[in-house]
Amino acid sequence: MFGTTFGGVDKGTGSFGIGATATANTNGIGVGIGATTSTNTVARGSVPGNVYQQDVGVHSALGRYLLELDNAYNALHPNCRFRAFLYNMCTPGQSTMAVERERLIAAAAGGGCKEEDLLRAQERNPDPFRMYPTQIHFMQELKIRAEKQQEMMASMSKHADALVKKTERFRELDEANAAKYCELLQGQAMLQRRWYSLLLHVETLRRLGTPLEEESRITNITSLLKAQLAAPGMYKAALAELQPFLDGEAASVASVVRSRSSGEAAGDSAKATVAENSSALLKGRVDPLLLKNWVRYAERIQQGVEGLYELLEQDTADMRAIRRRVSSA
Repeated sequence: MFGTTFGGVDKGTGSFGIGATATANTNGIGVGIGATTSTNTVARGSVPGNVYQQDVGVHSALGRYLLELDNAYNALHPNCRFRAFLYNMCTPGQSTMAVERERLIAAAAGGGCKEEDLLRAQERNPDPFRMYPTQIHFMQELKIRAEKQQEMMASMSKHADALVKKTERFRELDEANAAKYCELLQGQAMLQRRWYSLLLHVETLRRLGTPLEEESRITNITSLLKAQLAAPGMYKAALAELQPFLDGEAASVASVVRSRSSGEAAGDSAKATVAENSSALLKGRVDPLLLKNWVRYAERIQQGVEGLYELLEQDTADMRAIRRRVSSA
């Protein structure tokens, strides 16, 4: 409802829109469907032509202004003045389909933007491959979008903090690995130095004809084992104690063979002789404890000889490797 005065006529009201009516004693004109005027209004024929045309022109201009104002605040109208374009992320290469989807949604709602505005927004797209333009209207939608942006920024900030912590952890691990690497390099350098000094020592001994320390130690062990094996009074005494038993067994076997060949009569006397000899030999057996110690010592000697053989093989392989290394150098 807007108050108007035209040509010095009394103040009244002019109504616009569907079902608008002009009240009595006014110069109002009802515009729209179902518009009516009061019976007390001035008839058209009694008003001069220029005044009537002026009233119609003023009301038409005012109606157009109100219509434009309504369209400017209508989010579904193409002439909305409170519309802006922002950009959303999408699947790479799907921006065109996203724009068409936005247009179909707006058309289904009964509105949409101008084609030139949409084309201009697409031209200003900073990343057409991953982003597409979308419409926002009024401060409410802008506020909602800003709040979502704040939430997203907070989430990204938390993610960035987590990445910073992981980066710090990786930096500490990298420093530890670098320190360990330096330590290993120093150890490798020391081992190389020792290896070169060993090669120099071996080459020097080889030129002088002097045996190595390990070879000397192995030679001493071998000599000691030989001396123990050849020690008088140890194994020889045991063999001397076993010799009568062996001789007796041999004699008994020989007598048995002779008795079988001589016949049945001589067999009885041979059996008696064998029994007597066996009883005498059983009395002269070696002490079981001494025999057990002898067996244990023989096993130890066997183990020592096997270990010595393995050590000799290892030293031989090492010396061959050293020789190949020296010859190749």
